[in-house]
Amino acid sequence: MKPVVKMLLLSLPLAACGGGSSNNASVNPKPQANTDYSALSQSQLEPGPLRQASSAELSALVKNGLRVSLSQNQSYGMMIREAAVTNTTTDNKSGGNFSGTNVQVANVDEADGVKYDGKYIYLATPTEYTEAGAKASLKILATNPANASVSEVSDTPLDTEYWGSVSEMYLVNGAQGTTGLATIRRSWDFIAFTDKIVNDVSTDGKPLIVDDADKARTAAIWPYQMDNGIEITLFDVRTPATPAKSWSLSIDGDLLSTRKIGNTLYVISSFVPSIATLDYAAETKETKIANEALIVATQIEKLLPEYSINGGSPQPLNSANGCMIPASTEKTDGHLSMINITAINLTSQQLIESVCVNSNVETVYASTDSIYLVGSDYSRWENWQSFSVVHRFALNTSGVDYSATGSVEGVLGWGSPSFRMDEHKGLLRMITTNYGETGKPTHQLHVLQKVNGRSELEVVAQLPNKTRPEAIGKPREDIFGVRFNGDKAYVVTFERKDPLYVIDLANPLDPKIAGQLEIPGFSTYLHPVGDNYLFALGNETNSDGFATGVKVSLYDIRDPATPTEVSKYVFGSAYSWSDGLYDHRALSFLNANADQLRITLPVTLYDEVKTPEFVTSRWVNSSLYQFEVNGLSNGKLSLDHVGVVIGESSDNQEYPLWSGNDRGILHGDALFYVHGPKVIAGPWKK
Repeated sequence: MKPVVKMLLLSLPLAACGGGSSNNASVNPKPQANTDYSALSQSQLEPGPLRQASSAELSALVKNGLRVSLSQNQSYGMMIREAAVTNTTTDNKSGGNFSGTNVQVANVDEADGVKYDGKYIYLATPTEYTEAGAKASLKILATNPANASVSEVSDTPLDTEYWGSVSEMYLVNGAQGTTGLATIRRSWDFIAFTDKIVNDVSTDGKPLIVDDADKARTAAIWPYQMDNGIEITLFDVRTPATPAKSWSLSIDGDLLSTRKIGNTLYVISSFVPSIATLDYAAETKETKIANEALIVATQIEKLLPEYSINGGSPQPLNSANGCMIPASTEKTDGHLSMINITAINLTSQQLIESVCVNSNVETVYASTDSIYLVGSDYSRWENWQSFSVVHRFALNTSGVDYSATGSVEGVLGWGSPSFRMDEHKGLLRMITTNYGETGKPTHQLHVLQKVNGRSELEVVAQLPNKTRPEAIGKPREDIFGVRFNGDKAYVVTFERKDPLYVIDLANPLDPKIAGQLEIPGFSTYLHPVGDNYLFALGNETNSDGFATGVKVSLYDIRDPATPTEVSKYVFGSAYSWSDGLYDHRALSFLNANADQLRITLPVTLYDEVKTPEFVTSRWVNSSLYQFEVNGLSNGKLSLDHVGVVIGESSDNQEYPLWSGNDRGILHGDALFYVHGPKVIAGPWKK
């Protein structure tokens, strides 16, 4: 079935520059191309609903974006399309008592380099660089939770010459359990050098470049980005010893994010159209006219992303018809970046549709019903009026539909920005930060609701406000962690101490700060344990606000007005860190029984080494730390540190070799620790 393709385009101009003409009918000279692009400008992010554009309008919009790039000599960032074509949930489909990928929203799966289905561990090994070149593979390991053992079933080498190693994976589930594994890889994103001007000639007819040395010198001047593509490959793993490729899809662009709901995969990607032979170094009238001629002659279809199934002929990912643009779009605007949301049915192996937004997008948030794309305008910080625009897309069985657009003051920031967003009972809650004239951050909660019959997300409540003026955070404190949980939100701000704010959202039209707790340190990841407790991971700090070790805490929030810290553990020195501080997938959670929650997280431990002259650090080990939250049945919880599994140690080597993919997999009373390309198995507590 031919996929249904939709496209939305934001912030592009409505008309191209026209050519000049002569009034002398007897001479009737050929019209001269207009290469003065001074009237064009890079389009700005603007709030407001969208309207439909024609194919001709889209062509003008995209081409004006190219003209803006030429006028600004934007050699970097141009992507060559032709090369690119070639709350924690556990998906216990098998009924076993095991942990899955730690995700932000229940039933919205997130990609990871490690997946587990209760029988097999699927591991995308980190790339190893050897004299023979880059090496990566896909490992499948069988587990035996009864005796806490693991054995390798297959090790499939991956061709890393073009696509590199696997960056993301998802399980594809059928009636009989796992039937497939979807792997996602990026093409190598490298800087190449144009050799177009090798064939140029000087005024005397001689080549400008006559040897390799001249070519190398010229190449050092004109670099541009090449080869951006995404490959989704389905492996049939019903026979784990011999996994086989069953289907593949290649998409133009760079991977931004993915989500999976059921067996529908949503790929969010960025694509920048280009014309490979444009001369971004053009200075003469003739070369500028040649550039303009190329732009005019290029069909819009050649400037849109494509996809290819099983290495077949490229097909358009987006249609040139039926695109949407903001009503505020100006004719002289130009913008190139296209953000695509592509829906793929992994069961039927079909591309359902692709929706494209041409706008600045930094953050992706997904619920079971919606995908939100958020872009922030930082250019207006000179008048301290930064803002963010959020686009909602509704998810349904037929794919993705544009729903509404809204805007709020402030920005989401860079530290886990998607956790500053949450959809609950049809409302979107967002927490943003604005920076005042002195750079002092102020934070605001926004509640947005879709207006009936209109493509608009309206702000229906904010905090602070005139009735409730208490600030979120003390002066100069920035946000380090946010977590929404039903009718509550938890916010950690920090400068020297860690205020934990509990925000009551039971009445969404009248949010309020219910209480706060000030203690040393800060938390970057917050995890609700039921409705009354909160697990936190962060750093302990000294009186000057400097980190002194990895901190793990449990907070009692039964009385929101007076939250308390029940337990606290601090590991290592100021140089110690955990992948889980900034990647929530590095933590694992499992309700072992009605009374106990088990937690694992990786820690890279460093000690301080003091000398008379200075203080240095010494790596001790890289390990998986085990914790238990006990007392779930009686409501009196405690946090206990119960064990450590060492992956690498300074007893055997000078520096750690692996980091970034450490995961703990919990199954019954067995623990499987993924560290680099290996898996260490053992009982929960030795």
